[in-house]
Amino acid sequence: MAPELNKMNLGISESLQRFSESIQEALSLIFSGFHKAQKKDLDKADGILQASHALLDELQNQVSADSSIKAEEIAVTVSIINNYKKVLFNLEKISFHTMHKNREGILFTEKAVTELEELFRGLNGLLSHMNDVVKTQNPVLIDYILREKRKLKKLARDFSLEHQERLIKGICMAQSSATYLYIVEALEDILWHLQAIVDELKK
Repeated sequence: MAPELNKMNLGISESLQRFSESIQEALSLIFSGFHKAQKKDLDKADGILQASHALLDELQNQVSADSSIKAEEIAVTVSIINNYKKVLFNLEKISFHTMHKNREGILFTEKAVTELEELFRGLNGLLSHMNDVVKTQNPVLIDYILREKRKLKKLARDFSLEHQERLIKGICMAQSSATYLYIVEALEDILWHLQAIVDELKK
């Protein structure tokens, strides 16, 4: 089992939990921006993501500068921070492509919209559990997150393959298809990095 982050100096667990809650809020705003095509939601999400970058940078500096923190704890924390930075990067990609979709008036089929909504909801649920697992490191919750991640990953892969088949059949337009696949790819990358975080916590 990884070091108990909630007992470390500098409130590391609390900082990571605040970060996790922030990116969950950002994802909800991106989803709203996607569903309602509202620029203000995407702008607000981008602001949260920028603040989250600053929070992670500050936390990493604090951990590196504190000589009272054990080397093992530093390694776990830095790995979690680096993976969360990749989560941020991919959320920014989703926001960018959603903004592009709205600005250019790119239309998705009803099926594509339904698929993305299902993936958004699934990821939002995982992020909610990440809030708890960072604080508690509960092994039962860790196993649950990993199971749900595998299900969501398979769902995203199946949706991508089905979408490519629709493109080949001419059901989807090339421009909308590229945007759809960019978003799904970013969602899959987020799942990968969430698993990497959980893997650190279960060592």
